[in-house]
Amino acid sequence: MWLAGIDEAGRGPCLGPLVVGAFALPEEDLPLLAEQGINDSKMLSNEKRAECYHWLCEKAEERGWRIQKLFAMPAHIDNWMENRTLNELEVGMFAHIGSELLVSDIPKKGILHLDACDVNEQRFGDNIAARLRSWPWPEWVIQSEHGADAKHLVVGAASIIAKQNREDYIEAQKINSSIDFGSGYPSDPNTQKILPTLVSGKTPHEILRWGWKTTKNAWSEVHSSEIPKRPREEPLLPEKNLFDF
Repeated sequence: MWLAGIDEAGRGPCLGPLVVGAFALPEEDLPLLAEQGINDSKMLSNEKRAECYHWLCEKAEERGWRIQKLFAMPAHIDNWMENRTLNELEVGMFAHIGSELLVSDIPKKGILHLDACDVNEQRFGDNIAARLRSWPWPEWVIQSEHGADAKHLVVGAASIIAKQNREDYIEAQKINSSIDFGSGYPSDPNTQKILPTLVSGKTPHEILRWGWKTTKNAWSEVHSSEIPKRPREEPLLPEKNLFDF
């Protein structure tokens, strides 16, 4: 019996990537997560989250646990949302990463836990199932719930994977550009402080999500023209645009 979880980080910020993380392990190893203090990433300090992430990676190598992550960069998000929704993007990302996590070597039986991004939990799970490769899998079920990252340790682990990878990306961008972007959430003072600078050029800074209301409002305070349309980028997955349903 295997347990798997999928969660995302970065749905709301006006900058940086949306990251989906996935994690799976045999049910008998679940107590190890509890002993380590694995939890919803929002309940952990930055230090504890980083510690848990590195522990998960080390144990995955030792014990054959499975980890996957998938990034949607700001340009991809903007391109996608010209005529589709963020929920649809997350459905595609969850289905892709779930397939990558399990399809190449599907354990005999298991539960795939999803942290539902749709107000309708069942609809979200059904939409994922419709896009998982080779679904239905014999003796596997999908459980889609709100707040699954706080209810199931495997989803908590997935949330840590998603959040830590997003934070590592943002920190790397801060170092490379010598700009403190903050977290990207509208309530973050550092983000509020830097936004006028990030929209001061002929086009918004590439780390921003140009279609976000926060970015558009900041642009309108600096410019008399409408915010430019984002140039088209390569598909989110260059080898196959899996998200063109």
